[in-house]
Amino acid sequence: MPSAVPATRADRLEALQPIPRQSVNEAVYQALRNKLMHGEYRAGQMLGIQYLADAMGTSTMPVREALRRLVAQQGLEPMRNGTTRVPLITRARLNDMRRARVLIEGTVTEWAAPKLSAASLDRLEQLAIEITAARRSREGVAVSLEKNRIFHFTLYEAGGSPVMTAMIESLWLQSGAYLREKRELLHTDKHPADRLHESTVDAIRKGDFARARECMEKDVSWVFDRLDLDD
Repeated sequence: MPSAVPATRADRLEALQPIPRQSVNEAVYQALRNKLMHGEYRAGQMLGIQYLADAMGTSTMPVREALRRLVAQQGLEPMRNGTTRVPLITRARLNDMRRARVLIEGTVTEWAAPKLSAASLDRLEQLAIEITAARRSREGVAVSLEKNRIFHFTLYEAGGSPVMTAMIESLWLQSGAYLREKRELLHTDKHPADRLHESTVDAIRKGDFARARECMEKDVSWVFDRLDLDD
């Protein structure tokens, strides 16, 4: 019988490459995170592990890991029966989050502005145009919310502060369930008269970083200021 050809080192390494299970965990986390940020879950809503796993067509393990991460970010809170829920927040707490978001997101915008490349500014400008176009149609709610998230975090990540970006992400997760009640205003004649995303990019191009910060602060506070929440 012919003897087997011995495997080379490269062959052995290739054969032993693990299945990228982490990508499944990350995909589930990103999906749930984005739904929370977009306000697709209402305040007080229970999120069962098995329900989410069935809805997403996955096992319970990546759902458990995603929920654990979201609890750590204060986007969800654990319940005694093993489920998690979207937290209930008082008016005072929401006002506190508004102040924090305006301060932090305005600051990070000013930090990021001088670091943005021409290509990044072109991308932000295109996103701003697409957000405004989507807001003209009620059917464009989901599109505008996702593009809005990409716009903001593309800008914030350019600031080079993972600590501040993580704080912003946590605040978005905590406030999403409440801002959902007013997101429909973005698709009526009640949306901000000035195009704040376009104005932010324009200010950065002109080197007016203080105005870019001011535009971002107005953008963040606009929906908060229209909430009607009892204490």
